[in-house]
Amino acid sequence: TEALRRAIQNCWVVDPGSGASLVTVTIAFSLTQDGTLRGSSVRLVGNSGGSKASIDAAFQTASRAVRRCETELGGYDLPPEKYAYWKDIEITFDPQQMRLR
Repeated sequence: TEALRRAIQNCWVVDPGSGASLVTVTIAFSLTQDGTLRGSSVRLVGNSGGSKASIDAAFQTASRAVRRCETELGGYDLPPEKYAYWKDIEITFDPQQMRLR
């Protein structure tokens, strides 16, 4: 949902001088019915730009954002009746988009 994307984006910290700031990563993760992360489900499913080290750093930054928000919020507040829609999430973290805000 849009609220979930905004919440995670607010927890995402990109260092503009790092190699990770030139990398776009797509991560996927699964949530339980109470809106918490399912185990260690955060995984990299796509990327563009940068070296292997930069890609790894960008993935770690995105993964931390998802975990940080989930912890701060005590789980994501999502409508239980739409669990089938939001139980598996895929988000693209694009530093260029962040700079345009």
